[in-house]
Amino acid sequence: MSTNTVKPRLTSKRGKRTVENTEYAAFTRRILRAYARRVASGDIEALRSLVVFPSDVDDATREAVRGLRSFGYSWAEIADRLGVTRQSAQMRWGDPADRGTLDKRITSAGMAVTVPTLVAVFVEHWPGVPAAPTCPGCGFSYPDEQYECPTLTTVRPMLYRRRHEDQKALSRLTYDQDAYLRKGPKHNGAGARRSARPVPTAADAQQVLDLFAGGGAR
Repeated sequence: MSTNTVKPRLTSKRGKRTVENTEYAAFTRRILRAYARRVASGDIEALRSLVVFPSDVDDATREAVRGLRSFGYSWAEIADRLGVTRQSAQMRWGDPADRGTLDKRITSAGMAVTVPTLVAVFVEHWPGVPAAPTCPGCGFSYPDEQYECPTLTTVRPMLYRRRHEDQKALSRLTYDQDAYLRKGPKHNGAGARRSARPVPTAADAQQVLDLFAGGGAR
């Protein structure tokens, strides 16, 4: 029987190397720059392929965001990492089919949903004062004279009933958010009407002074 001359380190199983996402990102950027250099070397026909990369990146970002949402990350957290507003992140990378559906943080938790979770969902889907045209949390387009998406319609009464269970969680609400929790859409309707009133300007004030100076007032 012949002696095994193969070095043991060549036949032993190697441990699986974990590649960090930062390394993947750096590798992807190197590949893209290398492809650009190949195009720059005289391949004008390949320019068509290069120009579609932004849309590919957008599709990849949408897929990544969809996965993060399934893990329970909020639009506010995602928008913070992308450096955009919560509403713009949802409108650009959100799934239109999900608009107007109940927030998954509520449906997945069922009866075990905590007060801090209810507060977080309430704040994210709160329409603001005055109300925005669409829900900043899910992109639901408000019908006329309506200021709630289906999620907020579900969450607000749940949170109101349990508001005494966790005062610390409720303390993160602003004055307007607390008023909306207690009064509902009527609070935002009044806020919207108030904001619609014209604000007097310096020119308006000067016209009034000129009117009195000229004896126009009796």
